[in-house]
Amino acid sequence: MKTIAAIIMAFAPLVLPAGSSLAACPAVADAGAGLRRPVVAIPDYLPTNELVAARRGMTEALVKAGFLPVVLPEMDDAAADQFLSCCDAVVIGGGLKGQDYQRRCAYEERIISLAVKRGLPIAGICHGCQVINRHFGGEIAPVPPNGQIVHKDTALFDRTGERAEHMAEVLPGPSLMADVFGAGALKINSSHKMRCLTAAPGFRVTATAPDGVIESIEHERLPIFGFQFHPEYYWKKDARFLDLFRRALNARKSMRQK
Repeated sequence: MKTIAAIIMAFAPLVLPAGSSLAACPAVADAGAGLRRPVVAIPDYLPTNELVAARRGMTEALVKAGFLPVVLPEMDDAAADQFLSCCDAVVIGGGLKGQDYQRRCAYEERIISLAVKRGLPIAGICHGCQVINRHFGGEIAPVPPNGQIVHKDTALFDRTGERAEHMAEVLPGPSLMADVFGAGALKINSSHKMRCLTAAPGFRVTATAPDGVIESIEHERLPIFGFQFHPEYYWKKDARFLDLFRRALNARKSMRQK
């Protein structure tokens, strides 16, 4: 597990003024006092050319789950790999209005490749699930229009900040979803216009909606997970979704122990 001090040591020449004392940094002192939260990188959502950003709901959920979230700004592969050397896992979040979609996807796929080489757990949420699936050779497509399930309710979100809800089916078999929730019916939230049409080679589908839309995927060997729903928001209604985060992002540790 990487520490806050390790991150600061790696990037001190970039972020500390000349002549600054590293030992005087509170984060280093805290790390030395025994603070050992796993560090989770969130690739920059690229909302504009002026901001480096991630959604507050994502960072709040990660902190609540016991992680230290850090935003990974857009940078070249060598710098990004150095950044990831100080991290324990990667989360790729949902879509954002105004983002440069193609640029963001290209950057996230580069981060996926680097994280896989390092054996880091990766969790993709909504848009992130689709990016992971496409990166490994799966297909994505629009959600069927006028279907039996409402996967995105813009009016509801604009009015209340809440996402649509519907039932899903967690499939039997060995999977993180089955371990956390058990096989069978599960209520989830939903806010997406695109979907994974087919699971990428090496991935298995672990949950589906009643209309057949894939709701979660999991790599058969690597600690890589995709969730079409938003556990970073739904944990406030069902605490098991926070445990889903914990177990997905600690998956490398769990796999080593098996």
